[in-house]
Amino acid sequence: MSHVTIDAPVKVNLHLGIHPGRDARGYHRADSVMVALGVGDTVTVGTLPAPALPEPSAADASGVLLAMSEDVGVPPQKNTAWQAAARLRQAFGISVPVRVEVRKAVPPQSGLGGSSSDAASVILALCRLFSLDEKDPRVVDVARSVGADVPFFLNLAPSYLTGAGDVLAQTFPVLEGLPVALVRPARGVSTVAAYREFDAAPVVPASPAPMLAALRDGDAMGVAAALYNNLEGAATRLVPEILRVKSWLQRRPGVVAAQVTGSGSCVFAICETHAAARAVAACAQDEEDWWSCATFTVGKRAQFC
Repeated sequence: MSHVTIDAPVKVNLHLGIHPGRDARGYHRADSVMVALGVGDTVTVGTLPAPALPEPSAADASGVLLAMSEDVGVPPQKNTAWQAAARLRQAFGISVPVRVEVRKAVPPQSGLGGSSSDAASVILALCRLFSLDEKDPRVVDVARSVGADVPFFLNLAPSYLTGAGDVLAQTFPVLEGLPVALVRPARGVSTVAAYREFDAAPVVPASPAPMLAALRDGDAMGVAAALYNNLEGAATRLVPEILRVKSWLQRRPGVVAAQVTGSGSCVFAICETHAAARAVAACAQDEEDWWSCATFTVGKRAQFC
């Protein structure tokens, strides 16, 4: 096997409760409930160049070459996909040079976890390429070292995470096929900036208990009713247009509930039907010129529609 291609689905936060204050590592305590979606980037990792790939954008003595389909505004060695490959090679003593290609389908600074998912997909692709056990504790350690959300993307089951949002506390029955529309204004939100803004006016989070109960019961409408994110205030102060996106979504036919995901700037809407999600996404693009996508919740890695 010379290369492995794997999907990198994004996520939305059904509940995100950030606690005031930071720990010794500089992280906030977080209650994060996440579910994966059927849309995202595509990652290819290989030991030999694949045909028709763009020229590598970074190479160094670590033996990792990174090729991005577009500039995401991050130096290659700080890109999570590059870091995941370099750290996993080091953890397992892999000497063979590898090439990582990321084909972007979702804009960065959206709160959808795209860079974290890219990193997890690189890790999984390397495990398959070199016949490594994906459940080896070193794999999870590498994932956590790259970013708080990365471990979630190794599994994709709807999950409740604590700690800094990187400690798995509970998983739930797969929430398959719930229609979702994603809408993002032109400007994104830097995660660092969002947390800095939150620290300036911290908000004590609500309990995740209602969301956890709805997920345990498989109650989709209960999930919609319990959506929560106390980073929304910080995100909307940085990008006020987020509020217009959310208000616009809440007024669309077929939308059950809408919420900012992560640190923004993307807003997701749970919809009554897939047709409603497609209509919402089309209107957002045609009428407002916002980036948009109709998708659905998933609980395992599979081909996108």
